[in-house]
Amino acid sequence: MEKHPPQGPIPVLDTPGTLLALIILEESFPDTFPGDEPCAQIWSVYISEAEKYDKALVDSWRGNMNGILIFAGLFSAILTAFIIESYKTLQLDPTLAAIYHISQQLANATATTPAPQDLPSHTAALVCNILWFFSLGLSLASAMTATLVEQWARDFLQHTEMLPSPVKRARIFSFLYYGLQRFEMHNVVTLIPFLLHMSLLLFFGGLLAFLLPVSVPVAIVAGVLLGCIVLLYGLMTLLPIVWLDCPYKTPLSNVLWSVLRWILLYTATHENSPHLHANMVDAMVEKATVRDAAGQREARDKRALAWTMKSLADDDELEPFVEGIPNAIWGPGGRRIKYDDLIRGLLEDPLVLLGSRIEHLMLSCESGLLEPNAQARRQISCLKAIWCLGMTAEKNDNPTQPLFFLQGSRFLPPSTPITEQYLPSISALTDWNTLCSLHGHVEKLAASLRIGEIIMNEGGLPSMAQYVRDLQEFLAQRRRCNWHYLIPITAAGLDLESLSTDRDAPWTLRASSDWIHQVSQVISTIPACWNGVQYRILLAYLQQAADLAKPPYEFELTCKTIQAGLAPVDNRVAGHVAVTFAHTFADNVRKAVRNQGAAINHVDAILGIMLPWFDTPGPRDSEENLDLVNVHHLTDSVVEYVNNRESDAAVCRVLQDCDLTRVWNRVAGRLATCRPDSLGEVSKAMWHLAALFPGVSSPDVRLSTWPHFNGDTLSVVPVAPYAASVVALVKSHILNAYEEAEILLHLQALDAQITANEQRALSAPLLAALRDIEDDWALMAAVCSLMVPLTLTTTGRPLQRLEAFPVYTVQTNQAYGDWRARALAAVHGAIELVPRLHRRMEEARLVITTEFIQACAAAEESESDLPYKALATFTESLAPILWVSHPPHPDNQRSFAAALRRLAESAQPLGGDPLRLLYTLINVPLFNDGLPWLDDREAILAMKSAWQFTVASFDFESPTQRRKLADILNWLELKEIALGLEGMQNDAGPSRVRPS
Repeated sequence: MEKHPPQGPIPVLDTPGTLLALIILEESFPDTFPGDEPCAQIWSVYISEAEKYDKALVDSWRGNMNGILIFAGLFSAILTAFIIESYKTLQLDPTLAAIYHISQQLANATATTPAPQDLPSHTAALVCNILWFFSLGLSLASAMTATLVEQWARDFLQHTEMLPSPVKRARIFSFLYYGLQRFEMHNVVTLIPFLLHMSLLLFFGGLLAFLLPVSVPVAIVAGVLLGCIVLLYGLMTLLPIVWLDCPYKTPLSNVLWSVLRWILLYTATHENSPHLHANMVDAMVEKATVRDAAGQREARDKRALAWTMKSLADDDELEPFVEGIPNAIWGPGGRRIKYDDLIRGLLEDPLVLLGSRIEHLMLSCESGLLEPNAQARRQISCLKAIWCLGMTAEKNDNPTQPLFFLQGSRFLPPSTPITEQYLPSISALTDWNTLCSLHGHVEKLAASLRIGEIIMNEGGLPSMAQYVRDLQEFLAQRRRCNWHYLIPITAAGLDLESLSTDRDAPWTLRASSDWIHQVSQVISTIPACWNGVQYRILLAYLQQAADLAKPPYEFELTCKTIQAGLAPVDNRVAGHVAVTFAHTFADNVRKAVRNQGAAINHVDAILGIMLPWFDTPGPRDSEENLDLVNVHHLTDSVVEYVNNRESDAAVCRVLQDCDLTRVWNRVAGRLATCRPDSLGEVSKAMWHLAALFPGVSSPDVRLSTWPHFNGDTLSVVPVAPYAASVVALVKSHILNAYEEAEILLHLQALDAQITANEQRALSAPLLAALRDIEDDWALMAAVCSLMVPLTLTTTGRPLQRLEAFPVYTVQTNQAYGDWRARALAAVHGAIELVPRLHRRMEEARLVITTEFIQACAAAEESESDLPYKALATFTESLAPILWVSHPPHPDNQRSFAAALRRLAESAQPLGGDPLRLLYTLINVPLFNDGLPWLDDREAILAMKSAWQFTVASFDFESPTQRRKLADILNWLELKEIALGLEGMQNDAGPSRVRPS
């Protein structure tokens, strides 16, 4: 009968009958019920791993059993030969028995000596044969069990390979393996050699009993031999329990381990003892792999890797080791610091000298014996390894750095298309290693001199010869530095070169004290130079990187390493770095502008690294940190980049790590200091910067931060035609940045802290609340100052400016009380102001849009240029948020309608951007859903006239736009009818009654 698969979904019920039915269906229709086959790949991985483990286990068992069978066979044959001779002694000789009886009768008759109870030789023979027959039994039992184990092992492997399905094979693997564990197969296998060992010991015991009646001296020798064997066996049993790395082990070791573990568990002692593990193997694995406080694992690792390096005599063998260095130092998660000591040990070991081995491997690429592909692969492996080694350098008290073997870089290959991406990064890290080495020399020398002072204060004489050698090593390393002239070695008329000369006269306590004091005085001035040298290294690297067509190898990681701990550019390094910094930044700006493209390139990344140095507040945060010439030069470069780099993504990449408020203030401040012919460029840059900051409440946030615009920001107005666009953007950004919930939360937290702190005290929560409110208070003040001049709907009392929060500087309890009263009043006023500002937000946006449309219409009427990027300003920043949910003030309604009519009239002659603005206005949210915000009669008439003029003057090709205009006019007609405008005879006043 032909089988047909079931149709439709099959319900799954948790009952035994249903399970049985599903099993039958699965077996009958395997294509319809695929079961676990979709997971076959996952189970194949399990099979691969389990097969390797199980085959290794079974092979080890079979190998052991083969050895046991061979030894057991030989031992049983030898033992049988002994037994053949010994069992005869169990039968008494009649002659010897008669003699024994006569001697017993004589002893009884004379009663002078006790009669022997048994034949001595017969007792020894009995003991000997018992031990040897027992030994033979154990030997044969071990051989038989070994044979069975071999059979079981073969059956295990055969059963796991019976079926081709990966899922079924995997389940058979797990079923049989857990069966091995369940029935203690491992212990059975361990028992077999134990039986053989016991058999051997019994044989020696029987041999001793066999020799005792024959010859006492020979028996003593055999007894000593047996004792040594037992002692050695006991030691081999106990040693691996005490020392887990001991290679000696007997089957009894596992038994004693289990007994010891049981004792420790039930006596609750030695909680961290390795003997608490279930078996010796687990304890050994933990001991070998887990880091210990004594550093034994690291010492073993160093010895192992050192041996590996010594054994790699051929370049082909060394190359894979060098290829593995980057993975040991750097991984997907970043630096693997735990391997630094291992790598440094290989670099510093005089018998290994990893650096010299890499140098030799690099030089082998120039031998001409390698194929081009092999040569390139070897060069890249060496260069990557050198780069990773350079990344491990640190500024600490260690003068020995990883790239010491690169002194002079004589073995590095010439720059080729293959190597040019690696050499700049390696060169920069070489200089970085030199700087770290100099830093380590100075720190080490300073620490030694402090110790020397302590020794002399206690009346001792320090090792001055060692101090002189340390100073000489520092000076020698300084000469190798490319910027050695930045590292001072003279101060107050003292010179380290003269102090480093060897002294012929013996060191006295006075001479030692003077030398230490003079050297300490000079080296105390050196740390101030590290920042300048670090800038030089990084600037040179950035300049090299900018000259390449592609970024150097691991460019950003290299930069982060070199600029670690770098202080901002200020007067301390201005004399050495500021001019170079300004010129390098300007050169890179020109390169970035020439290499136009939407994608962010490595030159943009370089500018993004450099600009934060200039705009991050320094220790003396003001324009005094840099020469004003350099400040203006850098600001002009920023203006050039922002205006000419035609990629917002690239500009955002450069600015993302900067203090955007400082960038804005520097650019805006340049209006007062630049040449008249540059006012337009600076104004354009202000627009581009403002266009990148939509605010935190906007859905289009391209930067993680925003500049803190305030009321004073609007006092710096760019020149025409940029003024209207920039002012509109800045005003909208101030409104967009306002977050009512967060500001109210901070205000309430500050109110709670001021209320709780009734007395003057240095309260950490109060200070934290004051810090949290600083930016929010400035933003509220900016929003408030923006809304006060606007004509907004009156709800309650008029809006007033938010005063500055009283400064928390108190000296007395009376002063604190006065500050507390003023602060509470200010916070309560701000809390009351928050919802009022929120209600006015939509109407304020309408007013800002009206002002911008009026500026566009006025410019067209006067035949002057429209505001800069008028369409982009309106479309991207103003239009998306132009919505009013409640009717605004009538004046604002009328102003918007009049501005719309003027814009339509100005667009009539030529069209262009004004016409495109009209097209955009049609689709803003303001003209949706029946115009609920429009309720003033004059505004309705003006709006209707404006759109009727637009329809009559322009030909809208888009059907969607025509339908939308028709809808707007219909809504206006309905509003006109609803207000009864046709029947009104007197329209002098407004048509609605406003609340008081």
